[in-house]
Amino acid sequence: MDSTLYQVSAQSAPADPRMPRLYALVVSAGTPATLAHKIRAGLLLVAALLLASGLIFWVAANWQAQSHWFKLGLIEGALALSVLAACLWPRLRLAALFCATLVLGGLLAYVGQTYQTGADAWQLFAAWAALALVWVALAASDLLWCVWVLIVAAAIVFWTGKLDLWQVLVADRDSFAQLMLRLVLWLALALVPLLVYCVPALRVRGGMGWWSQRLALGGALAAWSAIATVQLFDEATRQTVAAFTLSGTLVAASLLLSLFSRFRDFICTCLATVAANVLVLSLIARWIFEWQETEALLAFAVVVMVFLGVSVKALISAQHYLHAQQGNTQEVL
Repeated sequence: MDSTLYQVSAQSAPADPRMPRLYALVVSAGTPATLAHKIRAGLLLVAALLLASGLIFWVAANWQAQSHWFKLGLIEGALALSVLAACLWPRLRLAALFCATLVLGGLLAYVGQTYQTGADAWQLFAAWAALALVWVALAASDLLWCVWVLIVAAAIVFWTGKLDLWQVLVADRDSFAQLMLRLVLWLALALVPLLVYCVPALRVRGGMGWWSQRLALGGALAAWSAIATVQLFDEATRQTVAAFTLSGTLVAASLLLSLFSRFRDFICTCLATVAANVLVLSLIARWIFEWQETEALLAFAVVVMVFLGVSVKALISAQHYLHAQQGNTQEVL
């Protein structure tokens, strides 16, 4: 028995009416009524992932011995069966739609691979997200919204064309309009889970889709931090100041919303804190390294350690605050 229970018992009065109920709760064997359901749902999702992955790898193999019509029919059949299973068997709905979402991506990839439509990679992901949005919105599942957020994030990344560190740091810079559009696109993605919650017909089961919100906000914060940092170490122009200011404003707004709004969440607070540290330390690094002296590196290391300590202390205080403000529908780590 947990020692905490002995402490509670010792601090309570002998005639406290809550003690018999506490004792009955402790000595009862307990029946994990939802355990079997969770295991079954998890196994169904794993099976859906394996089936869809196998089909996608089969498409990627591009076996020449099989005709195009056979491949296309098999992929379309798998997609149709997945959607049909979701309509006929409610217990299989989540796993079937998860499989259908992945198979849809394989179908679009096969069409682009076979018929050479000339479309860019971002157009494939954009079409994937647009077509899958139909059942993702109707299913009211946070898992499917997480998959959809990843697809849209991939579309945005492919649209920018900056797929590696060299392209981010050295390749041609974006124009001011392109830069602002990138900021707005990531902002729109971060707002999607909040909009889903605000529309009762689309709201996920259990209220807020916390994991899709964390995923969308994490991707947006990473993009905003990267844009601001790259612009900061580029030549000082009005575009640099505007990009850094807007990115900093978006990060600060995310941090405040994660702490003080109805959508407060500790994990989102941690993500926003990391992004804020990146922006502030980047600004300090730009100023320190202008000295061009050996002591600059040591000074920057000291600053990083100070900011790390302050951030940890602030996050501990934020966790206590969020626990104090925790409601029935809020999840705090």
